[in-house]
Amino acid sequence: MNMKQWLVQPQRKLGPLGLVVLLVVSSLVTPLSLDMYTPAVPHMAELFSTSTGMVNLTLVGYFLFFAVGLLLFGPVSDHYGRRPVLLAGVLVYTVGSAFCALSLDIWMFIFFRVVQALGAGAVSAVATAIVKDAFVPQRRAAILSLVQIMFVIGPVLAPFLGALIMQVVNWRMTFVALGAVGVGCCTLAVMFEETLPAEKRFEGSVFSSLGRLGVVARNKGFASFLGIVGLFNLPFMAYIAVGSYIYISFFGLSEIEYSLFFAAAALLTAAGPVIWLKVSKHISARCFTSILLAVALGSGVAMLLVGELTPVLFCLTFLVFAMTEACVRPYSTDILLSQQESDAGAASSLINFTHTAIGCVGMALAVLPWPNYVVGVGSLVVVTMAFAGICWIALLKSRILLPGIKDDMPKGAGEEAGARIPVQDRAQ
Repeated sequence: MNMKQWLVQPQRKLGPLGLVVLLVVSSLVTPLSLDMYTPAVPHMAELFSTSTGMVNLTLVGYFLFFAVGLLLFGPVSDHYGRRPVLLAGVLVYTVGSAFCALSLDIWMFIFFRVVQALGAGAVSAVATAIVKDAFVPQRRAAILSLVQIMFVIGPVLAPFLGALIMQVVNWRMTFVALGAVGVGCCTLAVMFEETLPAEKRFEGSVFSSLGRLGVVARNKGFASFLGIVGLFNLPFMAYIAVGSYIYISFFGLSEIEYSLFFAAAALLTAAGPVIWLKVSKHISARCFTSILLAVALGSGVAMLLVGELTPVLFCLTFLVFAMTEACVRPYSTDILLSQQESDAGAASSLINFTHTAIGCVGMALAVLPWPNYVVGVGSLVVVTMAFAGICWIALLKSRILLPGIKDDMPKGAGEEAGARIPVQDRAQ
């Protein structure tokens, strides 16, 4: 199958490769925006003559309103189509980035970080929906795997690029660079052709389209599987929150040594989606999910047993868990999107929002008064994966319909428990 056959409908200006580039650039927007200016954060309080608490609002506010953007704009794209929402999102993101660079005080900076976050949320929500609209089912997992790899590499590159820019110019130039990414994304978005035909759009009001979030969430197969795979993100984000404390404060490494450990783990984790693409030829998603849950639980136990001994052992045990998280995301997203015959935008919003919300919980739990943060992360891995495993077994034994996982159920089973939403229901 050549690349032209990957698309359900042609992209005359972008072509299949250009569409993939658009999706990859869109996937880099969030990690770059979150992490690229972090090298400047310790100096922001002095630069703006404010408190560190106010500076932290530029991070927390971004994360919060990014989640809001994820939740809102996917359903809106089911009503208006993907292209106008994507264009509006990248334009808002670009403008927000530019005004962040021009900020005169901390309040102006916080406000335009929120603007930037809402635009990024719209871009991320719509990009995932475009994958379902545009690509044939056989290629969705490959595209989602590529996007996931970029999402892993982004946080590694972003702080390095930010530090490099600060060495040459100053912190404002980091937002100029983010604005340039937005301009590039805008250029591609202008060439993008609509992937959601008018006859497949939600026919009610805009406010009614937001109600489709509830309709999709009531699909028991969708909600159950999303909750289980979303739990992988909880200990992962806990590690992101306290990783620097573990390597620098607990193990006594330098900032350079910490960055090397962090980068090595992140880059190796990028192999996760590739692993799924290889093994998917020989093993079902159902069996692979069971294996990932068992391996993830084992990594948590190993972390509690030997993770405190050396930074290498901690990094290796966490790397095993991080690999399982990277493996599960692409194919689980593909399966979740496939549960919906319509409302792909609402489904995309719920998928991304759930992962983000669970990650926020993980970041909050990470800073509880643990004996040390290694024990904290290890405990979160064990408890979360044990709970996810119990839920997984219960889901497999239930009569809830879940195509792509439970394809061996008798015809008609699970209809009362959350079957896929029919197309004709989308206008109700």
